[in-house]
Amino acid sequence: MSDNIPLQDRLHPAAPIRNCYGCGADNLRGLHLKSFLDGHEGVGKWKAEPHHCSYPGYLNGGVACTLIDCHSAWTAFALECRDKGLDLGADPEPGSGWTRAMSVEFVKATPLEAELTLRASLIKKGRTSRTIACSIYANGEECVRGEVTIVMK
Repeated sequence: MSDNIPLQDRLHPAAPIRNCYGCGADNLRGLHLKSFLDGHEGVGKWKAEPHHCSYPGYLNGGVACTLIDCHSAWTAFALECRDKGLDLGADPEPGSGWTRAMSVEFVKATPLEAELTLRASLIKKGRTSRTIACSIYANGEECVRGEVTIVMK
């Protein structure tokens, strides 16, 4: 996989996930999260807009949860595709799945104006599921951490 092209932008043009609210490249009103693999870690970058706020100046918690959910799923699927030698862009449905469970801890308020970095890693590999630990950082400080279990199809 080419390291400089976001995982979301590598998908086949007919892939249904391209319309996901959190990460879909084709969702006009979506968040457009961009994820990359860096070794065994998923790294994401995202910048909020003013309408993503909760209390003025801070990121809405639901938006943070969506980012963690999508980035965790991308990390799980990208690692799986890499391990199996699959090309995300070759098949309209290279794999699918759903979030079985997600827990989130808000460590500190996430500033709205900062570019956010998401870091995710595989912590458990089940027969049909993957559990991912994911954190959101602003200005180098951890603001939100989560754990997501993805059922792989």
